[in-house]
Amino acid sequence: MFSRRLFGLVGLCMLVTGCAIDVSSSSFVQQDSKITPIDTTQLHKRVNDDEAEVSITTVELTNAQGLTLKGIAVSYPNPVVNIVFYGGNGMSISRSSGLMHQFGQIPANILWVDYQGVGASEKASTMRMANLKADALQVFDYGKSVFPNVLPTVVHGLSMGSIVGSYVASVRDVDGLVLDGPVNRITDVAQNMVPEWTKYFTYLAVSADLALVDNADYIRNYHGPLLILSGRDDQLTPVEFGRELYDISPSTNKEIIVVPGARHAETMENYRVIPRYRDFINSFKQYPGLR
Repeated sequence: MFSRRLFGLVGLCMLVTGCAIDVSSSSFVQQDSKITPIDTTQLHKRVNDDEAEVSITTVELTNAQGLTLKGIAVSYPNPVVNIVFYGGNGMSISRSSGLMHQFGQIPANILWVDYQGVGASEKASTMRMANLKADALQVFDYGKSVFPNVLPTVVHGLSMGSIVGSYVASVRDVDGLVLDGPVNRITDVAQNMVPEWTKYFTYLAVSADLALVDNADYIRNYHGPLLILSGRDDQLTPVEFGRELYDISPSTNKEIIVVPGARHAETMENYRVIPRYRDFINSFKQYPGLR
């Protein structure tokens, strides 16, 4: 779920003593070499297996850079919440659309738009985290404009998506925030990607664009309901990352759930999570003063 290019730089540095590993937006953020049409085969298979009903609508947005961003809006019968989903690094709808069916069990309306340069969305000549954050705001605003306004709207960020999700929650009026396998600082995640034995002769050269990205800064500015999902066996974004953000959060309505046996990006697949997710939604539907 993190950049293949960064892994390649680690391999190259194994041959060089005192090698610097470039951690810039272009090397860290994984992008595809070409645009691919959205494929929801995984989602349809899960829907058919459960004999469920679902409505899937293709979404197309033009961002501030003039790039076309594509995604899907998925609606299940009798939804209790609207969810704007931000995926992990390099995670496309086509490769992971089955995840949407997990949200459907809540049930929910879900909006997911591929990041620029990923899946069906167009790619810029230069990748910058600032542009991803701007896109994330546009996606949220679009979701608010099309979702039923009688339902609460939750932002759910997975892995790298937890950063843009927290950013959105810190500057927009959201009803709840879910951080799933959250990242605190990108430098810490990059460090976890480097094999332990190579750390004796490599060091990270982090660009200013990424060095300034600290999820804690966004969480400090968000006072609404917060749910953190951490996988017990997640080695890329370990439980300690989630606990750090939990401790920093000023929210009076917050919870961290450590999911047994879950590795990175597997928390929503655990049967225990959906009921707890519903409880989280009910906590602020019943007590709006907690927002």
